[in-house]
Amino acid sequence: MKNLFNTLIVILLIFSSPALLAIPESGSHMMIAAPSKYAVEVGQKVAAKGGNVVDVAVAVGLTLAVTSPYYASLGGGGFAMIKVGKDVEVLDFREMAPIGTHPKYYLDKPKDASINGGHAVGVPGVPAGLWAMHKKYGKLKWSELYREPLLLAQKGFRVSGEWVQKTNSNETRFNDFGRKHFFNKKGKPYRPGETLRQPGLADALKQMRHRNILSFYSGPIAQDMVEAVKQSGGVLSLKDLKNYKVRWLKPLKADFQGYEVYLMPPPSSGGIVIQSALELVKRVDVTKQKPLSVNELHLLGEILSRSFRGRSLLGDPDFHQNPLEFLVSDAYLNKMAKSIDLDKTESIKPLADGEWKESDETTHFSVLDAKGHAVSLTVTLNGSYGSGLVSPRFGIALNNEMDDFTTRPDEPNMYGLVQGKGNVVEPGKRPLSSMSPSFVVKNNQVKLAIGAPGGPRIISGVFQAIYRVLVSGFNLDWAIQAPRVHHQFLPHKLFVDTYRFAPETIDGLKKKGHEVEESWNSRVYGVLLNDSGILDAAFDSRGEGAAGGY
Repeated sequence: MKNLFNTLIVILLIFSSPALLAIPESGSHMMIAAPSKYAVEVGQKVAAKGGNVVDVAVAVGLTLAVTSPYYASLGGGGFAMIKVGKDVEVLDFREMAPIGTHPKYYLDKPKDASINGGHAVGVPGVPAGLWAMHKKYGKLKWSELYREPLLLAQKGFRVSGEWVQKTNSNETRFNDFGRKHFFNKKGKPYRPGETLRQPGLADALKQMRHRNILSFYSGPIAQDMVEAVKQSGGVLSLKDLKNYKVRWLKPLKADFQGYEVYLMPPPSSGGIVIQSALELVKRVDVTKQKPLSVNELHLLGEILSRSFRGRSLLGDPDFHQNPLEFLVSDAYLNKMAKSIDLDKTESIKPLADGEWKESDETTHFSVLDAKGHAVSLTVTLNGSYGSGLVSPRFGIALNNEMDDFTTRPDEPNMYGLVQGKGNVVEPGKRPLSSMSPSFVVKNNQVKLAIGAPGGPRIISGVFQAIYRVLVSGFNLDWAIQAPRVHHQFLPHKLFVDTYRFAPETIDGLKKKGHEVEESWNSRVYGVLLNDSGILDAAFDSRGEGAAGGY
């Protein structure tokens, strides 16, 4: 009965979500899944002009900077997984700590200094990331990709319910320029369906269109951002912006169910946690359990708990030695598997740094074509509207990514994650992240491009969506809509989707000793290339989104 209830929940969520219908789409050439209908429409236009997956990704990213500044502003950073040629590549355009910071930077400052205001701002990487992708793999002219995003900034777009909620909830956090750029001329909040025009951002996009990204990292746009930060006491400088560099990295890879699963390396913690979880699936009897049963959900929670256990050992690889081989070694994984009990939850000790001998406001979109070329890209400001600072002239919302560092050892950050020593603040360093753009590959073709926003719940969301496709046999849409659990090791608590589980299921989990808390979850966006050559794109009914292509 419980399994029937949970299956019906999936069906109801797909076809009758009270917030929005998460209707999947299919196509034969290229498909996009993204959090904004405007972004999908712009991507479709670029694809129709002959753009490849990277051209589409750049245009979608620029559009989200216009329509969704609360999590996709040019003032943020991110990761992208890309496959255009033979190899899967990873692009790190994560924010960096300014030169003026140091390991004890926050100890003499208010506790919210890494969340609100100038001290919270890291060096943004979004424009550099989009430019690096296009320079290496783009097919259309850089200037052509700005056409539609620029029109949306100039002529405006109708704000959504989510836009209104996010913006209104940050009113007291905004500096004066946040209200100037994101409220109407009378200083009042917009209502859903009203049109927002952003002439300042349009001016910035014009400069970037004609001068590549030089105008963002030097010149008027750079000066505008630095001014906003300095007015709020922060240390971001023109030198920080001028010195920013992206990094091309080698992805992690896990063999699972006959597929190659490509995952993000550090400074993302997502890849190694998901890899650990996939390896533990092989060692625990979870695949023998009925999908969405109490036993299966319990085991998935225990697997996630053990996989998150090693996160505190991780940090920026340019500054810190990451014990990746140890965390996926047979010895360690077998030990973790043996600690999992089908009948009850078990709390285990944190992983001390000495045990090895050698560690949320975000958005995501996925693009996949019929040749198996793909981009999976996650971008973030960290919190909603980041630091609350908006640049005076151009209206660029600035991140609060510094909170992703270990600002105060042994204390949790805004997402409840306790950070390790490898993630302390250092000039030029990139903070640990949960962003997890991922690919599932077979025969050198990307079969699934997937990712999610949502802080540490990104990791559990992406893992479970992959698990549902490759193990449970769900189609992509069902895999994304299915109820999920989340466990991040600390606190020792099992988070479950609000309103998505039968009361009997929650009671069953409690009987196994879980402290269960109903909570929001990540929002997954994915595109799948099925065996018949058809592309299926799906987005999560847990939030706004769209899917489309041609």
